[in-house]
Amino acid sequence: MSQTAAHIDRVTAWNMSAPLRVLVVEHMMADAELNLYELQQAGFQCRPHIVGTREELLDHLRRFHYDIVLADYRLPGWTGMEALMEIRRSGSETPFILVTGTLGEEMAVECIRQGVTDYVLKDHLARLPVVVSRALEEKTARDARTFMVEALRQSESNSLFLFAHNPLPMWVYERDSLQFLQVNDAALQHYGYERIEFLQMNVSELHPVEEIPKLLKMFQDGTSREKTAGEWHHRLKDGSLIDVEVFLHSMEYSGRASALIVAQDITERKRAEEERQKFFTLVENSRDFIAVADLKDNIEYVNPAGRALLGMGGADSVQGTHSNDYVVAEDLALVKDTIFPAIYSSGHWKGELRFRHHLTGQTIPMDCVAFQVKDPQTGEARYVATVSRDITERRSLEQQLRHAQKFEAIGQLAGGIAHDFNNVIGAILGWAELGEEQARSSDAPHAAYFKKIHSQCDRVTALVHQLLAFARRQVLEPRILNLNQSIRDVLSLLGGVIGKDIELRTILAEDLAVVRVDPTQIEQVLMNLCINSRDAMPKGGRLTIETHNADFSEAECRHNAALQPGRYAALSVSDTGVGMDAVVRERIFEPFFTTRGTGKGTGLGLATVYGIVKQHGGFILVESEPNRGTSFHVFLPVSENVTPAVNQPRVVQDLPVRGGTETILIAEDHEGVREMARATLESLGYRILIALDGGEAVEMFSAHRDSVALVLLDVIMPRRSGPEAYAAIQAMKPGVPVVFATGYSNETAALNEMAQRGIAVLRKPYSPGALCRRIRAALDLAASPSSKPA
Repeated sequence: MSQTAAHIDRVTAWNMSAPLRVLVVEHMMADAELNLYELQQAGFQCRPHIVGTREELLDHLRRFHYDIVLADYRLPGWTGMEALMEIRRSGSETPFILVTGTLGEEMAVECIRQGVTDYVLKDHLARLPVVVSRALEEKTARDARTFMVEALRQSESNSLFLFAHNPLPMWVYERDSLQFLQVNDAALQHYGYERIEFLQMNVSELHPVEEIPKLLKMFQDGTSREKTAGEWHHRLKDGSLIDVEVFLHSMEYSGRASALIVAQDITERKRAEEERQKFFTLVENSRDFIAVADLKDNIEYVNPAGRALLGMGGADSVQGTHSNDYVVAEDLALVKDTIFPAIYSSGHWKGELRFRHHLTGQTIPMDCVAFQVKDPQTGEARYVATVSRDITERRSLEQQLRHAQKFEAIGQLAGGIAHDFNNVIGAILGWAELGEEQARSSDAPHAAYFKKIHSQCDRVTALVHQLLAFARRQVLEPRILNLNQSIRDVLSLLGGVIGKDIELRTILAEDLAVVRVDPTQIEQVLMNLCINSRDAMPKGGRLTIETHNADFSEAECRHNAALQPGRYAALSVSDTGVGMDAVVRERIFEPFFTTRGTGKGTGLGLATVYGIVKQHGGFILVESEPNRGTSFHVFLPVSENVTPAVNQPRVVQDLPVRGGTETILIAEDHEGVREMARATLESLGYRILIALDGGEAVEMFSAHRDSVALVLLDVIMPRRSGPEAYAAIQAMKPGVPVVFATGYSNETAALNEMAQRGIAVLRKPYSPGALCRRIRAALDLAASPSSKPA
């Protein structure tokens, strides 16, 4: 190696084994080769290109990259300095060395000033390798500095970019003064401040007053140097508070000890956590059965109420269980073939499912809703949740409701039948009684026939009255009454009815509250119940009649549809007879239902009891099991008024039949009843006006208002009902006497109120004698100034 090469190795960082891409701008080929020879002798691995014209230079600059350029100063038609300008114009910073024959000192300085790296005279070519080596060294150092500067500039740019564009609020504050030094756009947008406003604040101004002592203590203790500064509250510009999780990093900013803060708003996250906790608390305290299983039917959770409902232990008792551990065997096919496919296909299933009590094996009917629980991010099903409610009580209430609706429907039917029967039987009864009276003195055999017809009509009438009692369509005559007195009145009759082989016991409450009832109806209730008990004890037994006070709250009534809230006087009739099963208990109050066999009873006794009790605003409960006797419990509302009713209608059944000459308006839409009433009253001397319906009755009364002394009105008529017609008549002539005839009416409450005011009510079917007595009594009452109805 030459001395020059050794010197080069000491001063350059150029890798001499690497190729040196050299561009030689020289029109003299010999000079160009001499330049290259010197370099190669120094150890450079030259890969040269030699150009002599401007066009060749430009072409090579476009096509190749060079490590160094050697150019003669004087070229045909152009100069080396022009070559330099073309090279720099191309954007290249390749070292440029002039290799020329002569170059004055001033020219050399000017060339260096214009960008020439160095120059070598052709008669001193030995310096060329050293000059080239130094130029390459400077280029390498310059490139390194440029790279580092650019890298530093890029790093700072990236840091500033990340700070400015980070989606999380960030700021820098001075540790000593807590003054904000820098803030990013996310913080300004999230907190609502302008940049100048934010930078004029300090850290403590973001916190609510109550947190400032804790904040200052943290800074004083030096804990602010920790990576995580915990959860805090920050106040936005509008005054609202948010929950934030703060991350802190100590740093130096503009020569000052500072800290970088990253604040993440966790308000929604905490709210979601609170909502989850509320939901979990709700589930844990829910009275419904709530369970969660994975998609392989492994039960992972059952809430406390669900475990208690099925007789399970603690939360550990759920582990390892599956659907078949909860559902009765008969419903497992439903779970497998219907419920699971529905959940996996549509995402939910709703219906009834029977669960099994783990300890007793009891079947529990449940109203069940099952649905998928999906991952909120992916939307894929993760679990299956079940919310089920025990409907045992609801089933019982529904059954009681259906029972009540059935009896209501039967009552409507029975009442309608009774109404039609009343008119027909009333006409037959009236004509039979009239025929019997006329035949009694002249034709004894025919009189006997009429009497038999009358007797059969009385039997049918009794049946009709029982149907009306069941339908709750009777006109009552209520009194303030103590049930104990009714029981004592009936006891004298029971001895000959129940037989000597039945022991009769009474347990009567001395403090029993009074009720407002029709005494006759209540006595019928008691008699029918006692007769029913007698028939249930064919071999004798014990019959107990008991009274007591009862009070039912709203809460008790919600669990038993048969109960009604309020205070009641209770009447219980119990026996030690054969009892009843559930099927019979369901039907005992149905009209014509009997267990005695064909020809033994009408099947209306208990139906009558049911209707009478209901019409009095009460209710009746039954307790019975086969071979364990039966107890009927009648509850009648307590009356708050203990004062006896005034203006009670006079009892006229035993008064003699008397006639008169007054004019009576009869309004009756049934021809048979209407003609029987006309014949009966005309035979006693009364003058009769006839109307076929309520509308005609008002018109007829308007035309004869001065002569009509009394109106006999059927309650149910076309155009206008009896009460409606009477209201119109009253408007024309206040105080005109009236007798209402009814066998069935939806206006029972109004008629009962009228009866309490002394207005006469005649129950169908009525006999001619009952009609005459009621008419005469009403006329006589109207004629008495002190006894006019209110």
